[in-house]
Amino acid sequence: MPLAWALLLLLGLSARRDWGCLQCDNSVREALKQLRLALIPSRFQQGQLQARAQVVLRGMEGPFFRDYALNAFVGRVGIDRLDLVASFVKNQTSNLMANSLRDEPLLDELVTLRERVIKELKKVLRSYELKACDPKICRLLKEEVLDCLHCQMISPKCIREKYCFIDGQPRMDLQYHKKNEFQWSPGLTGSIISVCLAVLAFVSSWLRE
Repeated sequence: MPLAWALLLLLGLSARRDWGCLQCDNSVREALKQLRLALIPSRFQQGQLQARAQVVLRGMEGPFFRDYALNAFVGRVGIDRLDLVASFVKNQTSNLMANSLRDEPLLDELVTLRERVIKELKKVLRSYELKACDPKICRLLKEEVLDCLHCQMISPKCIREKYCFIDGQPRMDLQYHKKNEFQWSPGLTGSIISVCLAVLAFVSSWLRE
């Protein structure tokens, strides 16, 4: 039993690393998965179109929205506003499954869906960033926000001016480390404790055998 718990802890840690914003919502990931299963391969006769549709849908299920949130914005969002985007995604996927489009028109519609979701996601990401980048407003923020990389609720923090409204990798370092300087975080502490517990459980089980 201790060995089983150790494995579950380690699997749990690894499973949550690839999610991002919308992927933090199980219902959104399930809606996108059901859309893919409903459309591919039954509504694509041409192999090339089917492969392209697969790429679009797999990307939306996977890292696409996470990468957008972290590269174009700081990757944090108010959970209540994100719920609106999640509802939008589920409504759009239902509409696509119900229509009769096939092949290239359907592929075009999938690309359009991705663009629409990006626009909606951009609104909520920008909404938080506008507040967090304003020195006067950010100090008044109290409600926790969602960290789009780790799917964890965190306390809102002011964002340095140089990281506001820019694209690129440096902004991904905000809550993890500064250049040439390691920055400890509560999330990292929790991860280390979980790993230690898993290792101890594994060793204890092995010694009993």
